[in-house]
Amino acid sequence: MSAPTRTPRAARRGRAVRALVAASAACAVLASCATVPMTGPVVPGDGGDTPSDPYGGYVRLLPAGPQEGVGPEGLVGGFLKDMGSFEEDHKAARSYMFPSLSEEWSPDGSVRVFGDLDAVGLDTEVGADGLTATVRMRSSLMATIDDGGKYVQSDAGHLLEVPFELAREGGDPEGEWRIQDMPDELILSQLDVERTHRPFNLYYFNPEGTALVPDPVYLPVSNDELAERLLNKLVAGPTDWLAPAVDSAFPEGVGADVEIDAETAIIRVDGVGQVDEFEMAAQIAWTLRQLPEVEEFTLVVNGDEVPFPDSGGDSNDRPRPASEFWSSVSPNAISAGIHAYFTHDGQLWSAADWASDTIGDAERVPGPLGAGDVQLENFAVSVDESTIAGITVGGGEVVTAFASPGAEVSEVLSDGVFTSLSWDVNGDLWVTEQTSDPEEAEEDSADEDERAEDEPVDEETPTDDGPAPEPGTTDLWLLRDGDEVVSVDLSDLRDRSLVNFQISRDGTRAAVITEVDGETSLQVGRVVSDSDGRVSVGSFITLGRELDEITDISWRSGDQLAVLGNREGGTGQAFLVSLDGGTPAASAGTPVPGMVNISGAPGQPLIAGSDDGNIWITTDRLNWQSAVEGGSPTFPG
Repeated sequence: MSAPTRTPRAARRGRAVRALVAASAACAVLASCATVPMTGPVVPGDGGDTPSDPYGGYVRLLPAGPQEGVGPEGLVGGFLKDMGSFEEDHKAARSYMFPSLSEEWSPDGSVRVFGDLDAVGLDTEVGADGLTATVRMRSSLMATIDDGGKYVQSDAGHLLEVPFELAREGGDPEGEWRIQDMPDELILSQLDVERTHRPFNLYYFNPEGTALVPDPVYLPVSNDELAERLLNKLVAGPTDWLAPAVDSAFPEGVGADVEIDAETAIIRVDGVGQVDEFEMAAQIAWTLRQLPEVEEFTLVVNGDEVPFPDSGGDSNDRPRPASEFWSSVSPNAISAGIHAYFTHDGQLWSAADWASDTIGDAERVPGPLGAGDVQLENFAVSVDESTIAGITVGGGEVVTAFASPGAEVSEVLSDGVFTSLSWDVNGDLWVTEQTSDPEEAEEDSADEDERAEDEPVDEETPTDDGPAPEPGTTDLWLLRDGDEVVSVDLSDLRDRSLVNFQISRDGTRAAVITEVDGETSLQVGRVVSDSDGRVSVGSFITLGRELDEITDISWRSGDQLAVLGNREGGTGQAFLVSLDGGTPAASAGTPVPGMVNISGAPGQPLIAGSDDGNIWITTDRLNWQSAVEGGSPTFPG
């Protein structure tokens, strides 16, 4: 069989590849004057932060089974303890049931998660004849995992209530109690979920086909055939939440025959028409690289093995999941040699190869915005590093310019109060605008412009942005290719204040900071475009519920955010927050007083700006080091 042919989707992907090549070339030029080395990622991983050993920490549970002579409450209590055993198709849990229920009970993969077994309430009501009983379990509902594997934390105060119908064996008043009816789902404590489940990413394409998008799911690792289950979920399609925002190379309704032979996975897909075999294999490769035991795979489409020359395997038919062959659609959506950008003396500067102990010269960004010809209070660099977008002092205009000598400044939005900027891999610019009081905003903007003419702008000392906008007073604009203006539906956030908005580099999701009654929260929504070109960002889910006073966010990778906030009223600091929903926020190093903004990128250290005009970096997630004077440090995106 010949090598996979490229479809129009693959042609569109060429745009992203060319952008990454251009970015690499730009990095080579800029790096010639930058001597601030950058070493190592903050967290290991390439496009995700899944542990190298997903089985680490799993402890096999040795269930006690039902004890003789226990009452209804004791039986249900023992059942809840032993439900965390997945061995032999939940053999331990089935031992608490009548044979008929044991045979019929088929947990569909969904899980309801409660906090602590010791805090569970069990209310028992025994029938008048003493032969039947109902035991109602009551506890706080901490989270749910749906049958697709999506983990969603519950709001505080949600109650979990589950009825268990019991009867005595053989209708004998002295018979043992057994469960005769209960829901077809798993009910596990947080401790059991931490012990038995691990987060994994499934990978699908953004609508333009320019980058893969991680779709986090929670799967049990306590039984066999993990690779098979992971691949079958991949082929079945994305989670319900992400599905409207992404595409899959596997046609809807098509199944796959998955076979694991030693270190090789064989995926057979039959009964399909013209498909993009490269995209299929890329989805498989990025999903499989999370499992250390699978080193090669074979894709068979309609009975023919698909060859992948130069993909690193022992033969063309067996590519390696970890090969650089799949990097053109990396979920990183950004090149490896990117620069970090910052402000100094009203100008924009860039540097590559940062490290905590090696600080050298950086280079002013070419072009008018780099020179400070137009004073900016906020800026963002396109993913391919070719274009700078900025909000002028006072927030009244959004301008763009190429990062090249002789470039001109273009005004792309005006007559507003613009508050945030971010770019995606497709060259689209996302801008938020505060619309609460246009007349007052114009007066404030004029005052700011007048002050800007009389006073130098101190970019290294950020100022308080003031109170959050009123709920429902923020508009979102999408500038396709940086200029075609499209209004984005943001109605899902109309009941809360939007403090910050950052698009993911793949363009399919947005991270936001919202505020209600003075309380901030971190949320992620999906981007959906319809056939008429209308765009919306909605279906927001809350992350990092343990964090308070969140002030800034950045996409570190496709499945992880860098966040400034505090935990339980502690000192403000940087955290890493996973998009899987279940992993607790992790500290990103010893707190640094006065941090006001943070930025991250795949394979790069975290960088942060402080209110004393210094830029800080961390390469080890333990300590922050002062790197250089400046403000507003940011990576492209």
